[in-house]
Amino acid sequence: MPAPSPEIMDRKLAFLRRFIADLASYGRLDDAGRRREHYAIERLLQLLCESAADIGLQLLKARAEALPGSYREVFSALAAGDGLPADLRDQLIAAWGMRNVLTYLYDTIDLDRVIAAT
Repeated sequence: MPAPSPEIMDRKLAFLRRFIADLASYGRLDDAGRRREHYAIERLLQLLCESAADIGLQLLKARAEALPGSYREVFSALAAGDGLPADLRDQLIAAWGMRNVLTYLYDTIDLDRVIAAT
């Protein structure tokens, strides 16, 4: 599989930076304000997780590594390689679990956890 072009990676990183900046703007709100805006925050968290996983997949492709069977495994594969610290891997895997709850409503959404993520 060919490595991603620098333009593709730049675009994906620009999206990631934008999502981070947008999420940070909600961090200036108090808890009540974040609760009112929880749908926007949830969507940004979902987009952040998906962007991080997609960038990770592109990095694995660039290294000609076998691609994992799930997005959660992307972060483990990156940690098993040479760049992603284990603590960041664990945080990204936990975030992906939260993303699945937000996306598929596997469980009740914990608004305290959502607003704490800003």
